[in-house]
Amino acid sequence: MLKVAAIGLASALVAMQLKQVKTEYSNYIALAAGIIIFSFTLSKLDVITETINQIQSYISIDSVYMKTLVKMIGITYLSEFSCNICRDAGYSSIAGQIEIFAKLSIMGLSLPIILALLDTITQFLS
Repeated sequence: MLKVAAIGLASALVAMQLKQVKTEYSNYIALAAGIIIFSFTLSKLDVITETINQIQSYISIDSVYMKTLVKMIGITYLSEFSCNICRDAGYSSIAGQIEIFAKLSIMGLSLPIILALLDTITQFLS
């Protein structure tokens, strides 16, 4: 975490200084810092996957549900990352479209789970 914080702060300070001289360079620095921090995030993905598999072994949950959960987390993270980059570059409308697409994607992934839940409730009540 210390490395990520240092990279973030250093790149923000450099980007602020360059913003007064060349605005496009500050955007490139912000993008590069975001990609570097994102690579640190990917390195933690193994730990998250291992923990989710361990949770799945403790309780009997279909692997489809856990895979869907991981996909939802990935969509959320990627959309937040790309939206922030777009907003920093001054393209709020594109960021809004990415957010809408991400929300619809998560909704599309969750609908089969909601249907399975409703089916379970219906069987329980019958």
